Amino acid sequence: MEGNTLTGRADLHMHTSASDGITHVEAMLNRAAAHANLDVIAITDHDTLESSLWAYSQRHRYPFDVVPGVEVTSADGHVLGLWVTRPIPRLMPLIETVAAIHEQGGLAVLAHPFEPTIMWHSMWRYLRQPEVLIYSGVDAVEIHNAGAITPGSNWLARRVFGDGMLPVLGNSDAHMPGSIGTGITRFNGRTAADLRASIERGQTAAEGRSWAVTAYLTLLINWTLRRWNGSLATKPHSTRPTHP
Repeated sequence: MEGNTLTGRADLHMHTSASDGITHVEAMLNRAAAHANLDVIAITDHDTLESSLWAYSQRHRYPFDVVPGVEVTSADGHVLGLWVTRPIPRLMPLIETVAAIHEQGGLAVLAHPFEPTIMWHSMWRYLRQPEVLIYSGVDAVEIHNAGAITPGSNWLARRVFGDGMLPVLGNSDAHMPGSIGTGITRFNGRTAADLRASIERGQTAAEGRSWAVTAYLTLLINWTLRRWNGSLATKPHSTRPTHP
């Protein structure tokens, strides 16, 4: 479905300093409200719901709907769990990760399927047997990731999954406020409920651009400094804003 027939704009893949983003959740939300022209957003930190649930609790303060979510590290790739509010165990096989998301009434989205954040054997399998995602129960696949670093990975995702096999999403994977909205999912309507219905019907489109070069450099410097200081650990640290 052509993006220009879909009025809604969503960015469903963002990170805060609760995982590997560079700033706290409130700064991300304020930037999205001021500059991104979005109808729905999701904070999807790696394997933690801390910032996402805070954002969801403050959704009345913002001009967009907030979907609670998380980016789960499965044994077969990163999976966005949308509409989930409880932790999902790490490093389970894809089919079990998807089942755990569905148990909470959520939707499971395979993120950046051809980025080197997953095992090479999984990438090769998705390329050779893309129907494996249907068998796993995945609800949608991200075919535009604005932060993708592997040349051609978004193009390949569109080639493999952009033929209607699964609903498609476009997201920013923003790790800092300035990257929000560089990837978006187009959908019918304006609300989170409309978005979910569009995903379930396969009436979505993915579009966007890549991050600015300065965003990659800023993130690399931030990660280096945090690792140097021992603060970029696998266990998330608290980044809750100081006021409600």
